[in-house]
Amino acid sequence: MKTRKLSILCLAVVMSVGLLSCATTKKGPLQWSSAGQAIYDGEFEFANPPPEWKLVLVESGGEFGFGFMKRDAGAFPSQSMFVYDEEPFGYSTKFEDREEEFFRRFLWTTAVNLDIKVLERKKVRVVGGEGLAVVAEGKDPVKKEKAKFKAVFGKRGERVVAWYLTQWRHIDGTYDDSAFEVFDQFWGSYKFLKKSFYETL
Repeated sequence: MKTRKLSILCLAVVMSVGLLSCATTKKGPLQWSSAGQAIYDGEFEFANPPPEWKLVLVESGGEFGFGFMKRDAGAFPSQSMFVYDEEPFGYSTKFEDREEEFFRRFLWTTAVNLDIKVLERKKVRVVGGEGLAVVAEGKDPVKKEKAKFKAVFGKRGERVVAWYLTQWRHIDGTYDDSAFEVFDQFWGSYKFLKKSFYETL
């Protein structure tokens, strides 16, 4: 049942990629600044990922998320995806509490049974303010799958936002550290080009 749900989730993401590529053949949501930075929907600016990373729209903790995905070499389910989430899972405005809420609900929603272990937790600067970066790994010995996560929590106004990467591997597979480097450039270069809806209330 869980494998079926994971397959459905992966199919939904792939369909999003296909639909988005069709919708963006003329003038899509991804543009470029004069300095070569990517601009998404006129609202978010960041370092443009390498071409093997394809733009995706995803159903996330809140209304929407967007990010980039690539299929990695190796046995199923080898792939990496990172997103920006305007309304990540959870409600707390404290980063440590939001981290716990996020991972609990994120894994429940993706219908996977991973035993999560936090590998690293540190304070970071993100979009000019305080943030929290968490690296974790989960393994499912029954399905012989594992995943490595990195989540970065920051603030947009008073609200918590998040950037997160999920990298899936067969239990005997090795992780690709270069994906985490691309992800770090993504969130590390992030800028809000205008106020959010909530900041205008």
